[in-house]
Amino acid sequence: MKYVSFCFVLVYCLLICPAKMAACDTTSLRELVVPVSPDKWKRQAPKGTFSDEMRYMLRLNNRYTLNKWYKEVKRFQDQVGEYFDFGGKTEHFIRPAAHHALTLGVCLKTNVYDSSVSYASKREATKTTVQLIRSLAYRHKANIGKEGWGDQWQSALWASRAAHAAWIMWDELSASDQEQVCRMIVHEADRFLDYKVPYYRDLAGNILSEGDTKAEENGWNSNILAVATAMMPRHNHYTGWMRKLIELQLSAYAMPEDTRKAIAVDGMILNKVLNGSNMNSDGTVINHKIMHPDYMSAFMLNTINAWTYELAGKKYLQSSVYNGDVVYYALSERLFDGKTMYQKTTDGKASSLIYFPEGNDWGGKRQANYWLMDVMADVFGWDRGAEVKALEWAAARNKEMIFMLDRDTTGQYYQEKNEDTFPSREEWFGAHIAWGYLGWWLNK
Repeated sequence: MKYVSFCFVLVYCLLICPAKMAACDTTSLRELVVPVSPDKWKRQAPKGTFSDEMRYMLRLNNRYTLNKWYKEVKRFQDQVGEYFDFGGKTEHFIRPAAHHALTLGVCLKTNVYDSSVSYASKREATKTTVQLIRSLAYRHKANIGKEGWGDQWQSALWASRAAHAAWIMWDELSASDQEQVCRMIVHEADRFLDYKVPYYRDLAGNILSEGDTKAEENGWNSNILAVATAMMPRHNHYTGWMRKLIELQLSAYAMPEDTRKAIAVDGMILNKVLNGSNMNSDGTVINHKIMHPDYMSAFMLNTINAWTYELAGKKYLQSSVYNGDVVYYALSERLFDGKTMYQKTTDGKASSLIYFPEGNDWGGKRQANYWLMDVMADVFGWDRGAEVKALEWAAARNKEMIFMLDRDTTGQYYQEKNEDTFPSREEWFGAHIAWGYLGWWLNK
């Protein structure tokens, strides 16, 4: 009789509920997770005007998230189900929620959160953050099957943001929520075990993807592997995840000359692992068929992995920062038509203005991506020898971003669509500031 019962359960798991196979498995993924050490959260908040300005921006973004976005844009308060319904399963339904969850999580755990600014108690903010995380995880196809989101062009990025938020808020999640988060992570990370890394240019110099570098794509796909290896170092796919993490990071901003170098980075020989390049020799990249500074700044996608590892108490991978100095020099020092992309004032000081040598198709008011590169350049020393230091550029951007925020009492950053045509621009802004603050907080 026991044998019959066992067979029934096995048949049920394999045939009747394949979408919920993980739930039938007695192996607990959550038991493999190494949470962020509680001692890590005891770090003192960095002091000074620059740090204060970062916190000011984050608090206003929290206000926007918990009020205008939550109540007016998404109207979550009108929903009655156990999990949030995001209204769809493509980028601009899932990505905004993942960004907001990450930003709120960072603010809550680093004690940036201020209820007097956000107009919501810390308890209410925590509840909303947890509900965003658990809803994102539940609605992933790893947990509800083909009706869920996932296995998409950019879904590894959304999953990584949700995963980071979950890891940061781990003790606030129930055991079942933790398990669903882990299934989401493993599902998205496993997509890259046998992944063929894409390139803009092959080893012979032929263009494979005209007008479209794969730099930022490889960078964002690396994020899920970074958080997976940081959270679950005892998972049996760890070695495969790690190998692909390093390959994606190295390939993202590899130059043609890197493909000929017989040097090891994180144990991988460049001329053995690289099958092409995604960045030009001068530190620029081509995307949207133009030399695009926005996609040069996307190098940050590699380097946030360094902070993921630091949060785990691990030494960061060198591949997370490889060629960061080359990119930053191209942004801040290299001349294009007699101008640098980072524009100085007439008296040679830092400004928030960006010069786009071949035009700009996202709108002219983006600052947070360049600001995050500035913070990284200060932390990792990419501005060595520069006349204008990274922190000076970042401080100039602080003034511009605070001006943008102060135009609206709701904490909304953008006012006109042509300021940034990206549909998830508010969430994008908040997540960049959150990453910058987290890295600053970890290193200052």
